[in-house]
Amino acid sequence: MAAHVSGETVRDSRFFGCSNDPHPALCRNRLSVNGFTGTQSMNCRVPFFITAVVCLASCSSRTAASDGWYSSYDQAKAAAEANGIPLLIHFHASYCGPCRQMNQQVFSQPEVQHKLQDGIASVEIDVGQHPDIARQYGATTVPRDVVVYPGKAPETINVGFKSMLSYLGLLQEISSKGTRNVIPLKPQAAVVVGLDGFCPVKLLRDKEWISGRNDLTADYRGITYHFSGEAERQTFLKDPAAFAPQNLGCDPIVLYQDQKAVSGHISYGVFFDNKLFLFDTEENRSVFKENPLKYSRIRHAIKVDEFGQRSIN
Repeated sequence: MAAHVSGETVRDSRFFGCSNDPHPALCRNRLSVNGFTGTQSMNCRVPFFITAVVCLASCSSRTAASDGWYSSYDQAKAAAEANGIPLLIHFHASYCGPCRQMNQQVFSQPEVQHKLQDGIASVEIDVGQHPDIARQYGATTVPRDVVVYPGKAPETINVGFKSMLSYLGLLQEISSKGTRNVIPLKPQAAVVVGLDGFCPVKLLRDKEWISGRNDLTADYRGITYHFSGEAERQTFLKDPAAFAPQNLGCDPIVLYQDQKAVSGHISYGVFFDNKLFLFDTEENRSVFKENPLKYSRIRHAIKVDEFGQRSIN
């Protein structure tokens, strides 16, 4: 069976029906020398079950707009994933009149070609050549645009013909939303250095303020301590609680009075009962000296991320 449609000959044309057409067996685009005339349907059904299709020159494959497009789906997908940008897939077909119209009026324009590369990895897919990709994204009609934002599910954002200005607006929206949807890298937790880098073993055992080395460290309850030598480091690892400041270095006066974890300073330190206590102010250190037993017996399960943030219950 052959059907003649204004210069197009389509065999077994039931596979090429246009939606919203009173004769769905035919694609009603009418070609003229200057473009489209007469009634046009703005999207065409995808021929997933094509067995034998012969098109004349007027129904030949569209000339791909190379500028702005990646040469393959795999390349575009890899670029989108590597750069954390949206993947835009434009589905088209050689038999689709609106697709050819967009190729002539939209994708040939330098402004569009530039925006296709502006924070977007864009690729065009011929559904006849890549029916598997079309099925994957549910491209049952063309032209159709599907976008995949980083970390999101595919989203169909356009079905049917779009003018150049409308398509530019669409690309701008994709680019802007893609920037907002960029998944930020999880910030690394700040390293909390104990005793301002002085060696805790030298301080507690020998009462010496000796700076530790950057290449000799050990963590204890979320705080990193530096050591003057490997022997001191090994001593610390055997019993870290014996050498770390009490209450993770938090002021015991504030803990007792306000139930808050506020870091003390090495400038205001006191040794009591062979333990090191640090204070936020000189005044608090003086209060501690008046009654050290009262404040040294405080026991709180303090965490580093609670310093100065909330009450300790």
